[in-house]
Amino acid sequence: MFATIITNLIMRNIFVLVVISILLTSCASVLNRRHKNVTIHLTNPAKIIYQGAPLGINSDKVTLTVLRSKEPLSLAVVTDSTKKEISITPHNSFGYYFNIVSNYGIGMLIDKNNPKRYTYPTNIYINPSDTNNRSIKYIRSQNKGALYLHTSLPHVNSFFLQPVGEGKKSNTGFFGLSLGLDYYHRQDHFLNLSAGAAADIFIPFPAPVRYAGEREFIYSLYLTASNNYNINRFSIGYGLAFTKNTWDNRYFGLRDSLATRQPITKSSTALGLAFPAYYRFGRSFQMGIIYKPTFISLTPGISSRYEHVISLDFAWKIRLQKGD
Repeated sequence: MFATIITNLIMRNIFVLVVISILLTSCASVLNRRHKNVTIHLTNPAKIIYQGAPLGINSDKVTLTVLRSKEPLSLAVVTDSTKKEISITPHNSFGYYFNIVSNYGIGMLIDKNNPKRYTYPTNIYINPSDTNNRSIKYIRSQNKGALYLHTSLPHVNSFFLQPVGEGKKSNTGFFGLSLGLDYYHRQDHFLNLSAGAAADIFIPFPAPVRYAGEREFIYSLYLTASNNYNINRFSIGYGLAFTKNTWDNRYFGLRDSLATRQPITKSSTALGLAFPAYYRFGRSFQMGIIYKPTFISLTPGISSRYEHVISLDFAWKIRLQKGD
């Protein structure tokens, strides 16, 4: 009986710890403050009116401290001849989306009705003389000559391969790493050079894995060069890709006699295209999709063969050089 009581207490404590750990995985609640600083940049000095109070009279930059909310942020920009009414729509914050990576989205349920899930643009660029809201920009234009280090995690990868003599192989899995450079050859137009790897590991977080029986693995090494355009928070691009795609079949077990075939690895190098598309959440963090189809296989022999890798990519940009 005493052992039963101890067991029940242990199980109860484990349950409490599990509940607490789930609560702590609410990333927006943990990472975000209740208030958010928003800086208004003006092309020429003006007066900002926020919540009925005039701010930054004859100033070209004003920083507001606002409460996070699902409601739009409303303010006015006033000059001697114009009055521009502005409504800034909130969006889900990086902390809210980070729940996908850290806890499989469980934290999204916890953050669902929490105003801390929302955020506003950190910087807003306004031309007070233009009464059209289309003159509002949420991302500063990148000037010619700017250089960025582009680091990313192609975390979710979908593969379609056609190894010679094996037929069609497809799978979706996790993990990857990419490193590259973004160089702005003109305003808001940049060239990207990247090298990376993508895999189809079946679990989305680092952990020891024990396989049993026959298993197929797919992974890809690649080089890409693309020309890209910034359109407010979006960037889209097109370019070339050089890839080495590998399909690997292995047997894990104590008795090799149970394997239906010998271990085999088949790789091919190929030329194709790269189509990256990203959405920028903050100053540095972006999330996007990279589609890399290949059409010309170079090894084991030159031939026409379609394969592709599609990755959900989490990217961070670090400025190395400021533009003109």
